Amino acid sequence: MEKREETTEEIQRKRRRQILLSFPLDLTSEILSKLPAKYVLRFSCVSKLWSSITTDPYFNKSFQTQSSTRPSLLVCFRRGATLFVFSIPQHHQKEPHSSSRHVDIYHTAFPKNCCFSFTESVNGLICFRNRKLAKPVIWNPTMRKFSTLPKPEKTWKDITVFPGYDPIKGKHKLVCMPRKKTCDEIRVLTLGSAKESWRSIKTNHKHCPLTSRHGRCINGVLYYEASLPEHTDIPIVMSFDVKSEKFSMIQLPSNLDIIVGAKLIPYKGRLAYVRQINNSIKLWVLEDAEKHEWSFKHFAVCTYYDWRKYVFSELAAGTTDAGELMFVPRKIRTDSYWYICYFDTKANSLKKFEFKEIADEELRLSNGLGNRGIYPIYTFSNHIESLVSL
Repeated sequence: MEKREETTEEIQRKRRRQILLSFPLDLTSEILSKLPAKYVLRFSCVSKLWSSITTDPYFNKSFQTQSSTRPSLLVCFRRGATLFVFSIPQHHQKEPHSSSRHVDIYHTAFPKNCCFSFTESVNGLICFRNRKLAKPVIWNPTMRKFSTLPKPEKTWKDITVFPGYDPIKGKHKLVCMPRKKTCDEIRVLTLGSAKESWRSIKTNHKHCPLTSRHGRCINGVLYYEASLPEHTDIPIVMSFDVKSEKFSMIQLPSNLDIIVGAKLIPYKGRLAYVRQINNSIKLWVLEDAEKHEWSFKHFAVCTYYDWRKYVFSELAAGTTDAGELMFVPRKIRTDSYWYICYFDTKANSLKKFEFKEIADEELRLSNGLGNRGIYPIYTFSNHIESLVSL
């Protein structure tokens, strides 16, 4: 029997395979780590070799390092059991009034009985809770996966949970405690290892977390607001070193303005509070945690925008790498556009950028969203892509 001649397509396929095999592995890994996650996931299907590269822990750490140079703002809203997700590059254009053309959009099924509460994106992962089962839920927006974790304590009817990240060891951890209850012992779980289980940690200070407020993880330290049993009406900040798993207490400034209407944010690598009142912004920055020292800054917003015209429900997790404060609206309006306002604290200027791709007419019609305003909007700034699989 005569041997069948190879087609041109088969010859080209062999040549491509030979090129892939002869390509240095370290160079392949370096190139892949610089790509957006959607391309890495696609290329992982090229071969078993590339699949092993993209699932290697060292590659994942390198990828996250590269991803941290291009943070994004995640914008989400729910309709029924569907979660709509928009990813916007966090750096903005030089000129305002421009519409971004780089909004990635997708929607996915949202787990039942779950709520975002008040959380943040911590090194690519977002944590919230299942209200009915009192279990933490981890969401990796890059992988589009939700993972429900074991209940930390059988006797706890509901939980408060905060995510943290140790940048030295590259470990994600969860800090969990009973909701609306005073305690001096919490549970900690290290993510990413099947052998890990919830561990009990003493807090040094008996306290009750404020469930209506945010937690923030900054440079390996988790901060969240709480109250002490003897002073339930005076908030304090608890800090948790994610690496050493040690707790400390930080007193707030005596100025009562910080208690009402202010929000906990990261600001230039430090913990800060921000409050916006009409055309005024007040900023408290933690200068020394051990001495409980805070600095105060006040900005009168000088801009041609009518600040009062834009109603902001929250500051989208704080600031850009350049130290600009990011303000976002509480809802998507009926005229189908959404915007971000960046306030430059150095130049004392405000710029507004519109994003018409978010809930535009086509998206509304194809998903039955109607023409009414969409509320509430959840935002997660400084989000990076992560290939961590739980």
